[in-house]
This record gives sequence, structure tokens and C-alpha cells, in this order.
Amino acid sequence: MPNYLILVLSLVATGTFADEWRPSERLLKAVRMVESCDGLYTYGDEGRSLGDFQLSEGAWLDVSSWRKAHGMKTYEYSHKVLNRQVNRAYAADYLALIHHELERAYKRPPSAGEIYAAYNMGLGKFANCRYQLQRVNRVTAKKCRAIHAFLESPPPVRFAMVQRPLALP
Repeated sequence: MPNYLILVLSLVATGTFADEWRPSERLLKAVRMVESCDGLYTYGDEGRSLGDFQLSEGAWLDVSSWRKAHGMKTYEYSHKVLNRQVNRAYAADYLALIHHELERAYKRPPSAGEIYAAYNMGLGKFANCRYQLQRVNRVTAKKCRAIHAFLESPPPVRFAMVQRPLALP
């Protein structure tokens, strides 16, 4: 819990707004695919991470603190974590907070894999890996590769179904 508080306090103290960078729709889709198999499995880490984006209560509290400090509506974890729309909004805010912290640590924009590793492990544990992807555990490394592959693949093409009248001879 202290790591979460340090993150929030540093963001508030520096006047940082998470709207400097926002995750793309593709990144959000990739995280949702990797975390919950596109919303099929909403209970992870033995119930410690919930929803389509598998948010822990600690991450939720970080985002709630940031949102409160910026006059935005906040939600109780126990009441709204399984609400798909709210879970997605909190995940997007959390990814933005992580992006900001990693950009400060790297002194460059972080890659999607680096952002995901911190999202998956938590910033404190990723910091213990010296913010290096090659130092993360095998499961996180595999998920980082899946995020990268998803983002590198072309977006799916959607076809519109057009019904035409049957031509009779």
C-alpha cells in the first residue's frame, strides 16, 4: 500500500494530469484480451484482481485518489469494479498514471510492453526489476509479448452485410 500512496502523492504534488497521455483503443483492447480473455474471466489472482481489466483494489485506490484530486467522479471498488464501463475507465487512467511514472524513470516514452509489465506487476515490483522487461517473471514476459503481437498485428477488417434481392431468371 505505501507504494501506491507514493505514486499518487508524487503525481498530485507535481500537478501531473493523466490526460497528458492516454492509452489507445488498441492498447486497451490488448490489455483486456491478455488480462481477462476479452472479458471472459473477470476474477483473477484468486479474487484479488477483478473485472475485464483485472484491477486490484490497490490500483483502484490509486486511480480514485488521482480522480478525486482532479475533481472527477470516483467509485467504490466493491460496488463498481465489475461494471465494464467503469472498469475500463479506471484501467485507462491507471495506464496513463503508469505511463507518466515510467516516462520519468526512463526519461523517454515507455513501450507498450513496459507499460503493461508495470500494470501487471505493479510499479513497485517492476521497479524492483529495475524497469527492465528481461528481469520480469515468465508469465508477465509472455503477456508482454502477447501485447506487442496484438499491437503489431493489423486491426481486424469489419465487413458490412448487404442483403440484395435474389435475382430470378
